[in-house]
Amino acid sequence: MKAHSLRWRFTLGFLALQLFAIAVSFGLVLYAISSLSQNDGLPSVWLRKDLMDSLQVADSGEVEFSPSPALAKTIATWPTLWFMIDLPDGSTIRHGEIPADILEQAPFLRSFRSVEMRGYVDSPERLGRYERVETEFGEVAVFAGGSSMSEHGITFWIGNVGIAVPALILAFVTLLGVPWVTRWSLRSLNVLTDRLGQVDYAARGSVLERASLPDEILPVVNGINMALRRLDEGFETTERFFVNAAHELRTPVAVLQIRVDTLPPGEEKLQLQRSVKRLAAIAHQLLDLENYRQKPRERVSVDLCRVVPKVVADLAPLAIVEGYEISFDADPHALWMQADEEALERAFGNLIRNAIQHGGGAGEISVRVAVDGSVLVTDQGPGIPAEKRHRIFEPFYRVNPQGAGAGLGLSMVGEIIESHKGYIELLVPDAGGITFAVRWRAGALPSLRSLRAS
Repeated sequence: MKAHSLRWRFTLGFLALQLFAIAVSFGLVLYAISSLSQNDGLPSVWLRKDLMDSLQVADSGEVEFSPSPALAKTIATWPTLWFMIDLPDGSTIRHGEIPADILEQAPFLRSFRSVEMRGYVDSPERLGRYERVETEFGEVAVFAGGSSMSEHGITFWIGNVGIAVPALILAFVTLLGVPWVTRWSLRSLNVLTDRLGQVDYAARGSVLERASLPDEILPVVNGINMALRRLDEGFETTERFFVNAAHELRTPVAVLQIRVDTLPPGEEKLQLQRSVKRLAAIAHQLLDLENYRQKPRERVSVDLCRVVPKVVADLAPLAIVEGYEISFDADPHALWMQADEEALERAFGNLIRNAIQHGGGAGEISVRVAVDGSVLVTDQGPGIPAEKRHRIFEPFYRVNPQGAGAGLGLSMVGEIIESHKGYIELLVPDAGGITFAVRWRAGALPSLRSLRAS
């Protein structure tokens, strides 16, 4: 368990409460025994067990007495120890000097089940206990004394044992049970986490369901749902603004382009035409980008080996006019995927147009569909500086600020490929130039499994 987890906090909290309860209990025991006199004595509570452990049945069937190690130690410690054991066969085992007045009462004491005689700690020979004990060889009467225990000490010992044993059990149960109970009690948090993982930018109007969640979490869920609604409203407002702005820009840009075309030839006219062309490209790409985001088309089965050559054929005349040779190569097998065909055509078309625009106006532009479904677009131009490659998919970023591009084409390509479970790598061929490699993640091309199996 991590130190900041709820399970760890609950466990530490319960342990702290238990330690507090143990401390209070210990204090109550001390308070209770403080009222007991330390001079009061009682016969040893363990002496009877030591005596019974010393009785054994011989091979002849008779009961023999042989002091156990514990009894031998007690005899050595207490010279005043005395005892008398009446066996079932009528024989008696005796040890030590029994006070005469106590011995005289033995016949009377035998009429009782058990009797305890208490006295003072400093007179152990005046302490004794009589009791009848059931053994494997019959009922035995034990009359013993002379081994003293302090009532104060035995109370303190029993009180500590009474606290320590439950405390150990509770600590063990806490360490094992509290994390499990906490995990079970907070299982609804896992449900909430799963629901949060399903919230997506593309799935507008998503809210977290309140069912099966505890009351303590509902205010958090309500707050998250309110935040999601506000985000949806903000996204919708921003999207409407971009679409309206792109629509509104198209007409004045078209009028401006017509008027610029009527100007007399000159350097100023060329500058204005380039600026208007870039402005028109920005408006067109903004509209395309927002239309794709807001109105994604239904995914259908698409063959990459049909879509990519179609795009190459459409743009081949433009590439040739700009001074390039263009080639296409593909594996003969069909590569099927669930995709928005129009969006894929737009993405691959932008990659090829990017190669045409930045390929230096010479050399070859090659497009290839590899066996694993990767689509590679390579030019032989000056390439892209290493320090700028990580930014080329940012909106409005242009490697050449003086170029006619709008800086939105590659950003759109990145979004389309990402939505189709793909990503783009930049490769630098040995011959120079740059290669845009479109790769696909697992599951994007289900047809690859059947192709590898064959």
